[in-house]
Amino acid sequence: MMMGNIKYSYQTNMWGLMVQYPKLNEWDEWYAKDINNGVYYLDWDKILKYHSALGYTGIEIMMNMPRYIREFFGTPQKFTEFLNEYGIEKVTGTFQIAIGSQDKRKHGEIFEKLKKMVDFSAGLGANNMNMMPCGGYYGVGPLSQEGISNAAAFANRIGRYAREKGVDIAIHSEFWGAVNYNELEAFMDQTDPEAVCFCLDTAQVSIMGFDMTELYGRWHDRIKYLHLKDTKYANAPDELRYKAGAEFADDGTRWFWEMGMGSLDFIALWKMLKKYRFEGWATIETDGTPDPLATAANAKFYLDKYLKPIYE
Repeated sequence: MMMGNIKYSYQTNMWGLMVQYPKLNEWDEWYAKDINNGVYYLDWDKILKYHSALGYTGIEIMMNMPRYIREFFGTPQKFTEFLNEYGIEKVTGTFQIAIGSQDKRKHGEIFEKLKKMVDFSAGLGANNMNMMPCGGYYGVGPLSQEGISNAAAFANRIGRYAREKGVDIAIHSEFWGAVNYNELEAFMDQTDPEAVCFCLDTAQVSIMGFDMTELYGRWHDRIKYLHLKDTKYANAPDELRYKAGAEFADDGTRWFWEMGMGSLDFIALWKMLKKYRFEGWATIETDGTPDPLATAANAKFYLDKYLKPIYE
């Protein structure tokens, strides 16, 4: 879906942590066993049809997907060929966490793990790998200045390796992460702009306490990728962000909503994107949605009606 200089993809983790089959030819038999909508999200065939029908031309892959893609398709290249048959232009990005990167002693081990995802991303033809530094705040934060510097040094190392493979490392900050409101700017200041860029996740940075539009204005030259979702919890207090399992509440709390269903001003952001002539991919991602297809459709409507005219 092309609007001005922005192309749109959808995050496949919304269909479940793993898609269990390439294609179900007799899916009605599955439905008959358990009459619910789960069967609609079991195979790539139907999921890619949803993407194409709604006008998304890219998808994003989560860190748990490589083993299943290899099992189903053999190689990442074969998976991308399968996508192309459905009108999906490319895998726009992947995701991985540099757990423990605040500890310099662990860098070798972490590098070998993330190197595999970089290589897999390159095989998919993806030009972006989102990376959360360090891990969650609970049990780790607050980070020392040395810890922040160590995490930034690791980002530079994996970033330089990724560039050699044609992949950008984009820092993805989570509202519950160890690199949080008080750490993010110091962390980014110590990363190499030639090796490390930034993924602006609109809801995550807003919950942390940043103004997403102001942040884009300041960092526009390093923001090459977007995650689009809304929230009703902008500027959430520390005690909510820093607690164990903050994003995955057992009481049904929903942190993230489709654009236009929360409090964030996407119109202002789009005007800023236009001002700086953003070019690249933006991924619709609404973790915790009860219905990923409804989220994809609602997002498409909002994009077409309210944001597309800004770029025309």
